[in-house]
Amino acid sequence: MTRPRFTRLQIACHWLTAALILLIVALPYGSEAFFEALLGGKGNVFTLHKSLGVLVLLLTVLRLFARRRAVEPLPAKPPLERCMVAAGHGLLYLLLLALPLSGLLFGSRPFSLFWLVEVGPLPLSSDVRGLAKDVHILGQYLLFAMLIGHAGAALWHHYVRRDDTLKGMLPLLR
Repeated sequence: MTRPRFTRLQIACHWLTAALILLIVALPYGSEAFFEALLGGKGNVFTLHKSLGVLVLLLTVLRLFARRRAVEPLPAKPPLERCMVAAGHGLLYLLLLALPLSGLLFGSRPFSLFWLVEVGPLPLSSDVRGLAKDVHILGQYLLFAMLIGHAGAALWHHYVRRDDTLKGMLPLLR
């Protein structure tokens, strides 16, 4: 089977987004006390959380642009697998756009983007903020599930199908 061809830009955006998501999750959940001590308080933890979310949003837009400009097609797949891949990637991209946007929308106080520029809050009703908060909370759990599935699919391709899908996205194995 031929190896999927991903551009250096696609690979860099993929792994940078993955690293940012891990850090974003760790900030308010995994190691809150550590980051509060490191960053000087809970307010700074959420400033970094939101700032990194904006960076994920921008990277996702860049990834979508790079994906549209990719010149080499991926190897042919059976129709059901193509449908599953398209649905999975589509939902991942939707979540990578919806989570940062909903996080920005439900905030009722301004925050400093990387401590450089004051952002928000947008003049929204409490109903809209509530909906955005619900989307953000539900979306994060859906993203966790999708990321586990995404990683599982990559490992399945590598160890069960024994194709080059995973190698195409790992810079050191290219």
